[in-house]
Amino acid sequence: MNYWDECVKEAFEDAGIKATKDQIDIVISWVEGAHDNYGMSHGHDCIPNPLYEEIDSLKAELKKERNKQVCRECNGRGLITNHGPVHSATSQCWNCRGEGKK
Repeated sequence: MNYWDECVKEAFEDAGIKATKDQIDIVISWVEGAHDNYGMSHGHDCIPNPLYEEIDSLKAELKKERNKQVCRECNGRGLITNHGPVHSATSQCWNCRGEGKK
């Protein structure tokens, strides 16, 4: 079963158009050609899709994040606690800037 053949025959039947097999074949060839060239005629094939660029950017960011090593200064916590004789202070790790990975 040919998709375009069925579409054109159904359209002609709904519109009440009588056509010979040769006429239907010509219309089918035009519809197929128009469908094949639709993207190019409206610029869809030439204009880069911003979603693909975003996906590539996110993949690169994920790969970079996965390749990070656990920070040795804070042991991956992102915080360093300094203990003094009377009190202690917790601050963001200076080495990984609080991310826990470097």
